[in-house]
Amino acid sequence: MSRSLVDLLPDNEPLDWNTRMRIAVGAARGLNYLHHEAEPSVIYRDLKSSNILLDEGFYPKLSDFGLAKFGPTGDQSYVATRVMGTHGYCAPEYATTGKLTMRSDIYSFGVVLLELITGRRAYDETRAHDKHLVDWVITYMFIIFPFSPCLITNIFSKFE
Repeated sequence: MSRSLVDLLPDNEPLDWNTRMRIAVGAARGLNYLHHEAEPSVIYRDLKSSNILLDEGFYPKLSDFGLAKFGPTGDQSYVATRVMGTHGYCAPEYATTGKLTMRSDIYSFGVVLLELITGRRAYDETRAHDKHLVDWVITYMFIIFPFSPCLITNIFSKFE
């Protein structure tokens, strides 16, 4: 592995869409393995662009499992734990409750996906405004698609 995804964002030549999707699909497959195929299941807890290593063909591998936790067992839907993770990637519900679920990793994957799509970092201290990528995307999504609040509310209500 020669580099991580963070090494490619945002100052280098943009990746073509096929390469971006190869990276996204590979990271998603890695998470799927941890969540559904590993015994016991594993919640990664630190999915971020610097923990996605890329080989010469831009095939990704997840790295740095130092914060990983075994998933919930039995009837439990979450693992209670001290909040850990990287600013900009941590799921809001995990940050506020300390209840770690596989959805926490899915939120982090969504942030990585936004990084791949936009070429921006999850958190960029150098920006005067819009330091958080997720906030920036939500703000501009409402400007570009004024019907989005209704759509988003409808989408998210199906998952609660």
